[in-house]
Amino acid sequence: MDVRLAALKCLVKILEHKNYFDEVFNDFAQKTNSPSELKNTVAGAVRHKITLDCYIDKVSSKKLRKLSPNVRNILRLGVFELEFLQRPGYAAVNSYVDLCKKIDKPAVNFVNAVLRNFIRQRAGISPREEALGEIKFLSIKHSHPEWLVKRWIELYGRHETEKICEFNNRPSKTSLRINTLKSSKDELLKLFTENSISFEQSLFSQNCLIINNAGNIKKIPGYEEGFWAVQGESSTLVSEVLDPQPGERILDFCAAPGSKTTHIAALMEDKGEITAVDMNPERLKRVSENCKRLGVGSVKVIAQDASEFCFSGEFDRVLADVPCSNTGVLASRPDARWQKNPRDIESLTALQMKILNNAAKQLKPGGILVYSTCSIEPEENELQVNRFLSENSGFSLEDFTLSRGFAGEVFPGKLQILQPKYGIDGFFIAKLKRVT
Repeated sequence: MDVRLAALKCLVKILEHKNYFDEVFNDFAQKTNSPSELKNTVAGAVRHKITLDCYIDKVSSKKLRKLSPNVRNILRLGVFELEFLQRPGYAAVNSYVDLCKKIDKPAVNFVNAVLRNFIRQRAGISPREEALGEIKFLSIKHSHPEWLVKRWIELYGRHETEKICEFNNRPSKTSLRINTLKSSKDELLKLFTENSISFEQSLFSQNCLIINNAGNIKKIPGYEEGFWAVQGESSTLVSEVLDPQPGERILDFCAAPGSKTTHIAALMEDKGEITAVDMNPERLKRVSENCKRLGVGSVKVIAQDASEFCFSGEFDRVLADVPCSNTGVLASRPDARWQKNPRDIESLTALQMKILNNAAKQLKPGGILVYSTCSIEPEENELQVNRFLSENSGFSLEDFTLSRGFAGEVFPGKLQILQPKYGIDGFFIAKLKRVT
C-alpha cells in the first residue's frame, strides 16, 4: 500500500475513531514497503494536530470541523509534509491531490486550493503570542492541549514547559531491552552489526539498545527468537529498582502488556514465582504471548481488579505500575495527549491510591513495594506516596541507586524523571519497605 494512503487510513482511525496509535500503526506497518516513513508521518501528524488545524483553518474557505474525515486528514497530512518535513511544495500538493482523487473526487479542487493557499500564505499565518495570550499561543506552537500547558507552567515554569513540549514532539526512540534469558549484549551487538542494524547503546539502562529507523519491529533480527523485547529506557528502571531476586514470590499489579513482568523474570533468572495481574483478559493474552516468545516460565497470569483482589499468602516484592495520565510518554504515545482531560487526573488518583493500598496488603514484613507511573503530575506521584506514608505507618521510603547515567546518585526513595533533564521518557518511581 502507498505510504500516503496508509497514513490517511491510520489518521482516520486514530484521530476520528480514537483507536490507539500503536495498534493502528502495527496493523498498517505490515501493509506498506516503508514502515519507518509511515511511522514518522503518522506520529508527526498526530503530535502536531493543533498546529496543523490552526494553519488549515486560516487558509481554508471551510471550517475544518465541517469537512469529511478523509478530507480533513488529507489536509493535515499535506500541511504536515509541507511545514514539518519540508517536502518540495508542489510535488507534495500533487501527491495529496492524487490521493484525494482516489478517496473523494468531488473534494479535489478544494484540497488543491487549500494546500496551495498554505504555500502562499505560510509566512504570515504563524501564531503570535500578543494576539493569542501565553497559554493559547504555546498550545498552538507546541501542539499540546491548553489545560496541560497551563498546568505545566504552574508546576514547572514556562521555560521548562517549552522544553517538555519540545521533547514530546521529537520522533520517539525505539528502545529494545536485551532478553538475558536467551541472549547477551555481546551476542545481540554482533547480530545487529552483521545485519546492518543501526543502533546505539542506552546511557541509562544496562541492557537497552536504541534502534535507528526501526520501522516494522517484527522485521528486526532476533524478534522471533525472543532475543529482545520492546521497552523504553525509563520503563526498565522500574524493575531495576524493584530488584527481584531468584526464588522470590513477586506480585505484578496492572501487568499488561508484560514488558516489566518479563524484565522481572529476566532479573530473577526465571527462578521463582511471578503473579501478573490485570483486569483486561485480552491484554493479559499479550503477557502470555510475550512470556512464550521470551522463554519465560515463572509467570502466572490472573485476570482480576488490582484495586480489590486479595491473595492468600504474602509476597516478597510487589510492583504497582498503576494506570496514569501518560504525560511522561507523550513522545512515544503521540495520541495520548488528545485522550485525557483535567477530570481524568482526579479519577486516576483515586484509582491509584486504591491499587497502592491493596498492593501494600499483599506484602510480607520486610518486603519491598515499588510504585510507578509514566506521569509527570505530582498528584499522581510524589503527593500520592506522601499521602500513603501518612496513612500507613508500617511503611518507609527505601533509598536506591541506578547504575548508568545517574552518576551513582542516591535517591531518597523517590525519583521523578522529567523528559528534558535526561532525554528519556518521564517516569516516577518510589521504593517502599514494609517495616512492621
